[in-house]
Amino acid sequence: MDSEQEQALAADGDGYHQRNYSGIGTIADPAFEQMEILDKIYPIGSVLEIGCTTGFRLEKARKAFGARCSGIEISPTAVYEGQQLYPEVELRVGAAPRDLGHWAGTKFDVVILGHLQYLLPREDLFQLSASVDSLVNDGGHVITMDFIYPSATRSPYSHSSTLEVFKDNPSAPWTWSPTYFLVSRQVYPQSADLVDQMDPKAWQTVDVVRKLSIEQGYPSTEPPASVHDRTF
Repeated sequence: MDSEQEQALAADGDGYHQRNYSGIGTIADPAFEQMEILDKIYPIGSVLEIGCTTGFRLEKARKAFGARCSGIEISPTAVYEGQQLYPEVELRVGAAPRDLGHWAGTKFDVVILGHLQYLLPREDLFQLSASVDSLVNDGGHVITMDFIYPSATRSPYSHSSTLEVFKDNPSAPWTWSPTYFLVSRQVYPQSADLVDQMDPKAWQTVDVVRKLSIEQGYPSTEPPASVHDRTF
């Protein structure tokens, strides 16, 4: 992304923190509920959240699972507050995918993407998916929270003239590969208004995607016999 886009995203991150302040950490948390389910089958020892706001969800994971928890957030305001509230969680100010290099060589059992893909410039999407892939353990999970729409769309962003909103299938950057598959999808409306709920532009989803090993994703087969090996 260019510097203008990054500045706009940082400003929007602070704005998001302010607009949603009263609900942060106090409302229903379907992403954490999914982690509670996963932990019973695949114990969670480490979590990275990209777009973590104050790190409130990471703190819940640290307490519930005894997990090593790290987070990156573009809003300096949210990160500063989180560092005061949750000193045992590693929180960093930064932009994905560029600053994910801080954890290069580290693997996590769960990587969460918290409502950021819809604003991410499309030229950064491939780098994001590759960076996340490099950070997830085999058998681990990617949890995406984002808008979902039956077909790919883009539109102006109401909170910034610099940014656009992109809506499609938020887990597609991983599930195209045989080494990832969708294990859970929870679609829910953004609005409580019944009429608004009929509009798919307002739908959001929490997707859980499992990462397989290369051996699991690409099972080996016996190579075809060469001409010299065949019996006629």
